[in-house]
Amino acid sequence: MKQPQKKIVILLIMAFLVAVANPVMAKTKKKAKATPTPASKVDLSKVMRLWVFEKGGEFVGDVLGIVDQKEKKIILKAGMKNLTGKEIHGARGILRFTTLFGEFICDLSLETTSVVPPGQSITIEWKAEGQRFTPEGMKKFEKLKLDQMRQTWYPRMIVFTDGTTLQ
Repeated sequence: MKQPQKKIVILLIMAFLVAVANPVMAKTKKKAKATPTPASKVDLSKVMRLWVFEKGGEFVGDVLGIVDQKEKKIILKAGMKNLTGKEIHGARGILRFTTLFGEFICDLSLETTSVVPPGQSITIEWKAEGQRFTPEGMKKFEKLKLDQMRQTWYPRMIVFTDGTTLQ
């Protein structure tokens, strides 16, 4: 056999061996675990419900500075209901308060790591600082009863105990 023919035969044998060995090597390679990703777009309000059923406030004390005023903290008692079959381990979102006529009062950014068993409800208490409100919003919020306001829960992320998330 001539030299160029030997090279071609060797190259063909090597190509054949690589083609045959490649599926075997693919089976023995460890597959990388996929990074957990949020599920597709889901209406999070159908996964968890949140509502405030009691509101209160307290004066914390004098604020140091140019203006001598009392700092106000709003205390919210809320219920959270898990509407799924999986245990919720945390949630983050915005609770919007408006008047019955849709006039904006405030948006409160809320986050919790409280565990909510599947199909169950729990009670949570939040303290919201007064500076989260505009002066006009604070007056409306203090003056109106909860049944005179609309509450709209906009969940941003829900984390389940198994590590999966919905966004």
